[in-house]
Amino acid sequence: MGERRALVIGGSVGGLLAHALLRRAGWNATIYERTAGDLAGRGAGLGISQDLVDILRSLGARFEPSAGSAHDAYVWMDRDERIVFAHRRPTVGSTWPRVYQPLRELVPPQQYRQGANLLRVTQDAESVTAHFADGTQEKADLLVAADGVFSTVRQQYLPEVMPSFASYVAWRGLAEESEMSAAALEAIGHQVVYCFPNREMLLAMTVPGAGDDMRPGHRRIYFIWYRPATKDELLDLFTDTSGKHHGVSIPPPLIRKEFTDALRSHANDVLPPCIAEAVNKTPQILLQAVSDLQTPQMVFGRVALMGDAAFIARPHTAAGVSKAALDAQCLAQELESDDDVVAALSRYEKARLDFGRKLCAHSRYLGAYLEGLESTRDPARLIREYGAQMLLRDVEVSDFAAH
Repeated sequence: MGERRALVIGGSVGGLLAHALLRRAGWNATIYERTAGDLAGRGAGLGISQDLVDILRSLGARFEPSAGSAHDAYVWMDRDERIVFAHRRPTVGSTWPRVYQPLRELVPPQQYRQGANLLRVTQDAESVTAHFADGTQEKADLLVAADGVFSTVRQQYLPEVMPSFASYVAWRGLAEESEMSAAALEAIGHQVVYCFPNREMLLAMTVPGAGDDMRPGHRRIYFIWYRPATKDELLDLFTDTSGKHHGVSIPPPLIRKEFTDALRSHANDVLPPCIAEAVNKTPQILLQAVSDLQTPQMVFGRVALMGDAAFIARPHTAAGVSKAALDAQCLAQELESDDDVVAALSRYEKARLDFGRKLCAHSRYLGAYLEGLESTRDPARLIREYGAQMLLRDVEVSDFAAH
């Protein structure tokens, strides 16, 4: 059998993982990314699972111990910085670029094409063709849609499947440890801190600083703060000073100052001083509308959806990148074991549909606290069950703890 060719639509982490794993399985793969420039500046905090670490290391990706910050417990901290509840659970926090950059370094320049805006896909029994906005076409044996939440490929095959807003938003930020007071750093310590203002929830933790730097004084404090928002408020939050509405994803510099000023003021009113300090010393706060998406189908002939193109779990699972890695691993394994592409994709779909449904269900359960459901108003139980427990393996922190 001749060389098999794959088109990977989307050049973010999911697409990079698919590309690397398919190449290892013997495929000739090329990435097509719609945007130009370096994507490393995207994202903020990132949950690390042992599944993700193992896949990165198997690929030879440069995921150094300094890329993660080890934590030994999840704690509930009240307004007066008292620990109300503590749950011993080793975990590792990192940042999105720490995963993206080593994966990007694996891709030869000729196999990563930017400014490639996909318009549509066509296929027959033997091949699939991608049609791009510049008039070019690319033909292959397989097309992998790793093009994210607003996937062009998914919208072609499942136009009725769209993200569903969860009635709250997430504010995110990274504060430089060097800007924080010694008292605040001591209070946060080597733990994941939870705060529960009324109908709100915040997580904060230490993550690596610039260049994977984990030296004291060079790290960062990451927070994600969930706050309720109505549909009218959502429209306002994502509208810039010129009156342009950006849907549910606004470039951080365009967030109106009145909103970030109000957030900082609210932090002083309802959060422990150490966490309020991190919010106030974050130079650029990020905003996202929390939503979820669940597709009933991941395979269409020779086309396979993966990562956020197929399922979006709310951020509470901290599993988005790990899920993309496991999707890509399963896809590559099935294709490596069977020359029949369609049969291999069928097995891939069966396995990953089940995982995606379970992950989305768990994320909705964890988010129910923010939607005011009384059955989930126990913060201690929420802390014990946070993350993607039983679906992903907790990371082994021994390689990270000394850094």
